[in-house]
Amino acid sequence: MAFSIQNGIIEPLKTVFANGAAAVVAINRKYAHPKITMSPAVKAALLLLRLYLIFLVALLAYKFYTIVTGA
Repeated sequence: MAFSIQNGIIEPLKTVFANGAAAVVAINRKYAHPKITMSPAVKAALLLLRLYLIFLVALLAYKFYTIVTGA
């Protein structure tokens, strides 16, 4: 019985990723609609936090770019 890359490595990886993706889809479906109501102030605060997070990620990406390019 010879070792096959297809059956020995690729197929198990496909199975693992497919199961993981199915789990993520199930979790997203379960929590797609919030079970609590949020006031406008809470929605605004969450929006500001989301924008701040995007800003921090962009700043991190910029810093990484400047370090890599040596600029």
